Amino acid sequence: MSDTKSAWSKKDLWSRRNNKFTVEISRHSVTPSTLDPYEGVNRWAVYAYIYPGHRLFGKFDGDSMFQDAAACLPLHKGPSFLRIHRNDKGEISCYQVGADYHHAYDEHFTEYATEQDAYQVFADAEELYAHLEF
Repeated sequence: MSDTKSAWSKKDLWSRRNNKFTVEISRHSVTPSTLDPYEGVNRWAVYAYIYPGHRLFGKFDGDSMFQDAAACLPLHKGPSFLRIHRNDKGEISCYQVGADYHHAYDEHFTEYATEQDAYQVFADAEELYAHLEF
Protein backbone atom coordinates (compact mmCIF):
# COMPACT_ATOMS: atom_id res chain seq x y z
CA MET A 1 0.00 0.00 0.00
CA SER A 2 1.41 3.39 -0.96
CA ASP A 3 1.58 6.36 1.37
CA THR A 4 -1.36 8.42 0.09
CA LYS A 5 -1.40 10.71 3.11
CA SER A 6 1.40 12.83 1.67
CA ALA A 7 -0.65 13.39 -1.51
CA TRP A 8 -3.41 15.20 0.40
CA SER A 9 -3.25 18.87 1.20
CA LYS A 10 -5.30 20.86 3.67
CA LYS A 11 -6.89 24.26 3.16
CA ASP A 12 -8.53 26.35 5.87
CA LEU A 13 -11.52 28.46 4.78
CA TRP A 14 -13.52 31.14 6.55
CA SER A 15 -16.50 32.72 4.81
CA ARG A 16 -19.20 35.28 5.37
CA ARG A 17 -22.21 35.07 3.07
CA ASN A 18 -24.87 37.40 1.78
CA ASN A 19 -27.48 36.64 -0.89
CA LYS A 20 -25.57 38.83 -3.41
CA PHE A 21 -21.96 38.05 -2.49
CA THR A 22 -19.63 36.01 -0.32
CA VAL A 23 -16.26 36.96 1.12
CA GLU A 24 -13.85 34.11 1.78
CA ILE A 25 -10.48 33.89 3.51
CA SER A 26 -8.21 31.03 2.56
CA ARG A 27 -5.04 29.65 4.19
CA HIS A 28 -2.97 26.69 3.13
CA SER A 29 0.59 25.49 3.70
CA VAL A 30 3.31 24.81 1.16
CA THR A 31 6.62 23.02 1.30
CA PRO A 32 9.30 25.25 2.86
CA SER A 33 11.30 27.25 0.33
CA THR A 34 14.90 26.23 -0.24
CA LEU A 35 15.57 29.55 -1.99
CA ASP A 36 14.27 32.09 0.53
CA PRO A 37 15.06 31.45 4.21
CA TYR A 38 12.76 34.36 5.21
CA GLU A 39 9.69 32.87 3.58
CA GLY A 40 7.31 30.86 5.75
CA VAL A 41 4.98 28.07 4.65
CA ASN A 42 1.59 29.79 4.99
CA ARG A 43 -0.30 31.25 2.05
CA TRP A 44 -3.25 33.57 2.67
CA ALA A 45 -5.81 34.97 0.22
CA VAL A 46 -9.10 36.87 0.33
CA TYR A 47 -11.78 36.35 -2.33
CA ALA A 48 -15.08 38.02 -3.17
CA TYR A 49 -17.74 35.94 -4.97
CA ILE A 50 -20.09 38.40 -6.65
CA TYR A 51 -23.46 37.01 -7.75
CA PRO A 52 -26.17 38.29 -10.12
CA GLY A 53 -28.18 41.02 -8.46
CA HIS A 54 -25.15 42.66 -6.88
CA ARG A 55 -24.50 46.23 -8.07
CA LEU A 56 -21.05 45.25 -9.44
CA PHE A 57 -22.08 42.06 -11.25
CA GLY A 58 -23.09 43.81 -14.49
CA LYS A 59 -19.95 45.95 -14.47
CA PHE A 60 -17.62 43.01 -15.07
CA ASP A 61 -16.48 42.53 -18.65
CA GLY A 62 -14.61 39.30 -19.22
CA ASP A 63 -12.00 37.63 -17.08
CA SER A 64 -9.30 40.29 -16.94
CA MET A 65 -8.45 41.36 -13.43
CA PHE A 66 -7.32 44.68 -14.95
CA GLN A 67 -10.80 46.17 -15.18
CA ASP A 68 -12.61 48.79 -13.11
CA ALA A 69 -15.06 46.33 -11.53
CA ALA A 70 -12.16 44.36 -10.02
CA ALA A 71 -9.83 47.28 -9.37
CA CYS A 72 -12.46 49.15 -7.32
CA LEU A 73 -12.44 46.43 -4.65
CA PRO A 74 -10.33 47.05 -1.54
CA LEU A 75 -8.01 44.06 -1.97
CA HIS A 76 -4.46 43.66 -0.66
CA LYS A 77 -2.22 45.30 -3.29
CA GLY A 78 -5.07 45.07 -5.81
CA PRO A 79 -6.68 42.05 -7.47
CA SER A 80 -4.36 39.20 -8.39
CA PHE A 81 -7.05 36.65 -9.29
CA LEU A 82 -10.28 36.70 -11.29
CA ARG A 83 -12.34 33.67 -12.34
CA ILE A 84 -15.74 33.48 -13.99
CA HIS A 85 -17.99 30.70 -12.67
CA ARG A 86 -20.80 29.40 -14.89
CA ASN A 87 -23.94 27.37 -14.25
CA ASP A 88 -25.03 24.23 -16.16
CA LYS A 89 -26.50 26.41 -18.94
CA GLY A 90 -23.20 28.21 -19.46
CA GLU A 91 -24.48 31.45 -17.96
CA ILE A 92 -22.23 33.45 -15.66
CA SER A 93 -23.29 32.69 -12.10
CA CYS A 94 -20.48 34.39 -10.21
CA TYR A 95 -17.34 36.47 -10.53
CA GLN A 96 -14.63 35.43 -8.10
CA VAL A 97 -12.09 38.19 -7.48
CA GLY A 98 -9.28 37.98 -4.99
CA ALA A 99 -5.84 38.86 -3.79
CA ASP A 100 -3.12 36.81 -2.19
CA TYR A 101 -0.69 37.86 0.51
CA HIS A 102 2.44 36.63 -1.24
CA HIS A 103 3.81 39.71 -3.02
CA ALA A 104 7.07 41.57 -2.54
CA TYR A 105 7.46 42.56 1.12
CA ASP A 106 4.70 40.15 2.21
CA GLU A 107 7.07 37.65 3.81
CA HIS A 108 5.63 38.30 7.28
CA PHE A 109 2.23 36.96 6.15
CA THR A 110 3.86 33.62 5.28
CA GLU A 111 4.73 33.17 8.96
CA TYR A 112 1.12 33.58 10.16
CA ALA A 113 -0.50 30.22 10.87
CA THR A 114 -3.59 31.23 12.83
CA GLU A 115 -6.54 33.57 12.63
CA GLN A 116 -5.08 35.56 15.50
CA ASP A 117 -1.70 35.90 13.76
CA ALA A 118 -3.34 36.99 10.50
CA TYR A 119 -5.57 39.65 12.04
CA GLN A 120 -4.72 42.04 9.15
CA VAL A 121 -6.03 39.53 6.59
CA PHE A 122 -9.30 39.29 8.53
CA ALA A 123 -9.51 43.08 8.87
CA ASP A 124 -9.04 43.36 5.09
CA ALA A 125 -11.83 40.82 4.55
CA GLU A 126 -14.13 42.84 6.84
CA GLU A 127 -13.35 45.97 4.81
CA LEU A 128 -14.13 44.11 1.57
CA TYR A 129 -17.41 42.82 3.02
CA ALA A 130 -18.42 46.33 4.10
CA HIS A 131 -17.54 47.70 0.64
CA LEU A 132 -19.67 45.07 -1.10
CA GLU A 133 -22.53 45.46 1.36
CA PHE A 134 -23.18 49.16 0.74
